[in-house]
Amino acid sequence: MENEYRIVAENLNLVYRIRRAKKDPNPRSLHALKDISLNVRSGEFLTVVGPSGCGKSTFLYILAGLIKKTSGNVRINGQEIKGPALDRGIVMQAYALFPWRTVLKNVEFGLEVKKLPKRERKSIAREFIELVGLSDFADRYPYELSGGMKQRIAIARALAYNPDVLLMDEPFAAVDEQTRGSLQAETLRIWEKTNKTIIFVTHSIEEAVYLSDRIVVMTSGPGKIRGIVDVALPRPRDEAIKNTKEFASYRNKVWTLLQTPCERTEKVERIFDYTELVSRPQDNAI
Repeated sequence: MENEYRIVAENLNLVYRIRRAKKDPNPRSLHALKDISLNVRSGEFLTVVGPSGCGKSTFLYILAGLIKKTSGNVRINGQEIKGPALDRGIVMQAYALFPWRTVLKNVEFGLEVKKLPKRERKSIAREFIELVGLSDFADRYPYELSGGMKQRIAIARALAYNPDVLLMDEPFAAVDEQTRGSLQAETLRIWEKTNKTIIFVTHSIEEAVYLSDRIVVMTSGPGKIRGIVDVALPRPRDEAIKNTKEFASYRNKVWTLLQTPCERTEKVERIFDYTELVSRPQDNAI
């Protein structure tokens, strides 16, 4: 039944209208997402992998309420998604911290939106800064932090206002391999402590297997779900699990699904500017 799930997507479609000129009366249609149906359990860690341009981030932005679907249904806690809301937190690849705010003030931002009293905001913000291991940096500014530290603060900010769902769009893609491994371990530790529902987009098969309860494998042209892999590796997990035969088996399953030929490929004649799309979610025309 639906109440068993935190997120329910049914026959979700997104069609862009591509104009060759600003006033083109006959824009071409591009099916970016087609018939996406997916149920996500409360407390589940679910990753989404697929080739570039398959719609992974687009699906995440629909869940965030930043892009409007063309058809289908998508609900969180039984409520239809109609726009951004505080029941969802989002962490993007580019950190998106406010450079004029200290670490503490960045983490307080969502709490300010919720209009919590100042003393309560500071207390909660410090709790989550401690959770990501950066208590000594609460009064620093983003330019004083490393890339990995900035991403930890972005995670703390997303968690501080207590969303039901945490959406993560390739959050570790811009950091070095050693830092990436540290952030993966930190994310698992935080997830196990907070029991949040996490949807995590990545290009890395290894990262997906290491983090996930389930892996959704997408195919492009248009973006569809090719298959779902249940990852039954024991928890808690550490780096050593990546050297096991079981880990290799799951990695190969995902790789095989990714290599399955697409039924049909639609060529995109221009690169989509997601900044443009997110700025006007009410209209999917370019």
